[in-house]
Order: sequence, then structure tokens, then C-alpha cells
Amino acid sequence: MFGRGHEFRGKRVSPLQITILIFLRERPRYGYEVLKVLKEHFDGVWVPQTGSIYPALKKLETSGLVSSEERDGTDYYSITKDGNDVVVEVLAHSPRDLRLMTRYFDLLGRAAEDLNSEVSRISMFQKIFESGDECEDADRRARRLRRARERIAEHLAMIDRELNDMEGKNKGDEER
Repeated sequence: MFGRGHEFRGKRVSPLQITILIFLRERPRYGYEVLKVLKEHFDGVWVPQTGSIYPALKKLETSGLVSSEERDGTDYYSITKDGNDVVVEVLAHSPRDLRLMTRYFDLLGRAAEDLNSEVSRISMFQKIFESGDECEDADRRARRLRRARERIAEHLAMIDRELNDMEGKNKGDEER
């Protein structure tokens, strides 16, 4: 999934489209509401634009991953069973994708260290979480950092479970 998206029944589903599907699992939303929830979630990191959100919604609809219903002149988008299947499939691969991203960020950090002696004192990963947007207020930064910490803790817990499963299987092999 990292970078190029996910393949589902021969169709490419971009990371943006997967993100939209995840938010549509909460409830049906109209286009501008999708834009607002994305802006809020990625605050300070990425600013989604209408020029990318609406085409992504239309492609999801054409692919049968969302359906739309007009209410009072506004299109509301809902996730379909196929759309939900995409999210489940992506989540099933997330531990592998997390390992890929971790190695990618490590590589970026090492490359930055090679290029700049000042960066070598602070890893790239630390820089991402320690430096914020100059315009970002303290409360917003604290919320963003708490969300990041929660996500990292969830992923570390998944890694721990996977390691425990692997270590348990290795012990069983050794006893035989």
C-alpha cells in the first residue's frame, strides 16, 4: 500500500481513497464534510484540497466502493460492502506495511545524517514529532502529539503480539 495504494479486484485504490473509506465507515458524509474531517485529522501535516477529494469520491463511486444518495441537493456518500472489504484487506496488511514504513523512515534518517551533520544529532523521526508548524498553538500541537503517541502505541502492541506469536512457534519447533 505504501506510496502506490492498494489493489482490490484489479482496481487501484489510492491511500487517499482508503483514508476516505475509513472515515465513511463512521457514517455517510457529503463531500465538504469529508474534506473537513481530513483537514482536521491531518492538521499541520497535510492540507487536502477539493480538487483531490471530489475526484477521489467519484472514482470510489465508479468502482463500487461507495454509493451516493442525494438529499436536499447534496450528495451523501456511504461505504459499500466492497468498500468495507477494501478497508479490512488493507488493515490485514498493516503490520507488514508498518514494518516497511519503519524501515523507510530509518533509511531517511540515515540519509539525512549523512547529508547534514546537524541532523545527525537528532534522528529524523524525533524531528518529525519535536518540531511543529510555527503557526500551531500549544493545545493543537499537544492533541496532535497525543494522537501520534496513541497510534504508535497501537502499532507497537501489534508488533509485540506478532513477536510473541513468532517466539511461541519457535519454542514449539525447538521442543520437537
